[in-house]
Amino acid sequence: MKVVLAGAYGNLGADIFRELLKNGHEVVAADMIEKDLGLEGNYTFKKIDVTKPETLKGLCDGADLVITTVGLTGASAAVTNYQIDYEGNLAILREAQAAGVERFTYISVIKADLAPHIPMLHAKYLFEEELKKSGLTYVIHRPTGYFYDIVKVFRPMIEEGKVKLLGKKPVHANVISTQDFAEFIVKSMMDENVTYNVGGKETLSYEEIANLCFAAAGKEPKIVRFPAFVFDILANLPKIKASGRKPIIQFSKWTLTNEMVGDTVYGDMSFSEYIKESFTK
Repeated sequence: MKVVLAGAYGNLGADIFRELLKNGHEVVAADMIEKDLGLEGNYTFKKIDVTKPETLKGLCDGADLVITTVGLTGASAAVTNYQIDYEGNLAILREAQAAGVERFTYISVIKADLAPHIPMLHAKYLFEEELKKSGLTYVIHRPTGYFYDIVKVFRPMIEEGKVKLLGKKPVHANVISTQDFAEFIVKSMMDENVTYNVGGKETLSYEEIANLCFAAAGKEPKIVRFPAFVFDILANLPKIKASGRKPIIQFSKWTLTNEMVGDTVYGDMSFSEYIKESFTK
């Protein structure tokens, strides 16, 4: 099967790329830059910029299926989530339709439909809705979060010796490894018109995650809680808004104060073990 993979060289994209080749698929690896992943198999690279639709011309010609992981995950003063997550993916969808592609898989985020005030979520939800009415057979994945992202957030706080959490009540997440998630994405890409809220096998509170990180680092745990509105103040500081970091802070507040537990549980990798390995390397 010929598969177009948009965002092929990101963290998740690279694992999907590996999984597709492992399963014998032909891959068109589409991204802004090509990286040496040491991969072997039947693939070609296509340089794209989703803010420039002309770079997408011919991307989907002859393809059986499109998978897109495209999304703005970092701070940017130049582009918005609506330009990348919504308009960018919509441009890929239109190209797929023009080429006669019949199947389309999109990587969204859990609870994308519940936060119209948060661009990192709402832009994804808007694209989900466009995909559903496109006429293509679709699979939408809404992951809870990834191992590496959580450790990336907690590591500097562990190094400082104090973890800061928001709100009064504990919330939980069953994050998933990108390797396990990539396997599930490829395994389910022939499913029809479904949405999966995908998480890993361990559901942990953020306090439990913090304690695991402290233990792995060999430090005494210290956890403090702040009112959630502190992030609202921070997000609206002129310096933060000018740097494009407001959407990141809004999203962080959302994930730290809401249950992020997916009901489709997949994978064998343990987040607890991942934490131990991450802090002992």
